Amino acid sequence: MIRRRVTRAMAVLLVSLLAVGAADAAVTAVITKAGTGQKLKGTVKWLAISKQYEIRPEGSSVAYKLAPSDVADFQVARPAELDAAVKNARSGRTAQAVPVLEKIMRDYTMLEHDVVAAQYLAQCYMKTKDPRKAVSMCDRVMASNPNAAEDPGFAGIYWQALLETDQYSKLDRALGIAIKGASRELAAVAQLRRGDIAKQKGKLEDALIDGYLRTVVFFQSVKSVQPEALFKAAECFQEKGQHPYAEKMRKELLSSYPQSEYARRVRAGA
Repeated sequence: MIRRRVTRAMAVLLVSLLAVGAADAAVTAVITKAGTGQKLKGTVKWLAISKQYEIRPEGSSVAYKLAPSDVADFQVARPAELDAAVKNARSGRTAQAVPVLEKIMRDYTMLEHDVVAAQYLAQCYMKTKDPRKAVSMCDRVMASNPNAAEDPGFAGIYWQALLETDQYSKLDRALGIAIKGASRELAAVAQLRRGDIAKQKGKLEDALIDGYLRTVVFFQSVKSVQPEALFKAAECFQEKGQHPYAEKMRKELLSSYPQSEYARRVRAGA
């Protein structure tokens, strides 16, 4: 009987601790109301069911509910733990990164930083060979925030996860929309992914012409995609036995983007 009472007490304590851990974090933001320009500073959270922001201004017991269309702008401080989590994700320390990124996504839903957290959380899922989990998570993010699909970093990893799960039709539609869109950076990432599709299907010439070399030439001003495009073009030339062209791509990569992840991979012999 004593053992059972202790077990029950421990269970009650565990439930209480979990409830505390699951409580909404107080995220402070400054919201500018559309139309009036009025600024409200206070704790903010996103109400998923009603699709509204709830803000409780400082010093007030009254909470306001605003639809996204009622918000002209909001300013939210970057979570202190986000940069360390991103660094861990990039370095492959997924066990340390995942719980932090998942918490930021919960606490900052529709508050800007959730998209960055989602991008690196998807990257962690990819590194642990779980692309379907990455796709599912990204789909949930876009269901509440369609604008996430316009973020090149988020879109790039999402499209990569679609590719690795062989969801070609869904991927083709998304890439077509991005390439025709207004964002040059997003279009450049989409062009890269078209190269990835062709390469995965064994079509090296298409991967080069329609994907990587097109990105290198036509999106030269989009510096963020150039290291990956040059690296993958070099890989294709290498596989085709065109070693001088492969070496040319690698030299350009090392010369122009020496600090990039892809330059480090070249120097490491990848």
